[in-house]
Amino acid sequence: MREEIEINCDLGEGMPSDAAMMPYLGSCNIACGEHAGDDETIAATVKLAMNHGVKVGAHPSYPDRKNFGRLPLDIPFEELQSSLRNQIHRVKAIATTQKASLHHIKLHGALYLESLSNSFLAENLIDFLQREFPEQQIYAPFGSAIERAASARSVRIVHEVFADRRYLSASQLLERIHPEAVLTNLAEIGEQVALFINKKQVKTVNGRFHPINAETICIHGDHPQAVAIAKLVAGITKPMQRP
Repeated sequence: MREEIEINCDLGEGMPSDAAMMPYLGSCNIACGEHAGDDETIAATVKLAMNHGVKVGAHPSYPDRKNFGRLPLDIPFEELQSSLRNQIHRVKAIATTQKASLHHIKLHGALYLESLSNSFLAENLIDFLQREFPEQQIYAPFGSAIERAASARSVRIVHEVFADRRYLSASQLLERIHPEAVLTNLAEIGEQVALFINKKQVKTVNGRFHPINAETICIHGDHPQAVAIAKLVAGITKPMQRP
C-alpha cells in the first residue's frame, strides 16, 4: 500500500482562504509576525488547526514585513537568532494557551531559500534550533544544506516538496523573481505531484529528472488557486479520503 504523504500550507499571512484550506491539511505553518501576522491571526489560525486536527508549526522569517520576508537581509546572526527565538516562542506560547503543542518549524521566504545552499547559515540555524527547540521537527527539502547539517547532528528533518513551485535543482526552487517560478496550470501541478509520489523524482527547469524524497507537500496559502490546488493534491495523495 502506498504511504500517505501529508499536505502542509503556510497560513496566518492575511489570506482569505485559510479556513477553506484546513480540511485538506495534515499540518500548517503559522506566520510569526515578522513577515506577516500578529497575535490575533496566530491565535485564530491555531484555533482553526485544532478544529480540524491539523498539526501546528511555526513559520519564522527574516524580520522584514516590508518585503514579506522574501528578500535576503544582511544582519548579524546573533540578531537573526534573537528574532527567530522570539518568533517561534510567540507561536508556541499562543498555541499553549489553546492546549496545542508546537509540532514543527519551517523557515519562510528568503531565509528558507538561503538555508538550502548556504552551508554556514544552515549549520548555524540547525545548531540554534537544536539548542532552543529540540522537540520540534524541521521542514526542509531532501539534499539541501540544512538537511545535511541536520543529519550530521541527528536533528529530525521532514522532507518537504512544493506542489506550486518550479525547481532549479533537486533541492533548489526557481527564484520568485523569475516569471515561471510559480506554477499556475493545475494539470502541470498534478503532474509534478504525481511524479513526487509515484517516481520519487522531480523534473527541473532544464528538463532533467532528479531523485527526491517527499514526506510533506507544501501549498502556498497566498497562491490565488490555493484551494483548487489543495483539492487536486488531496485527490492524488489521498484518493480514498477526499474531504
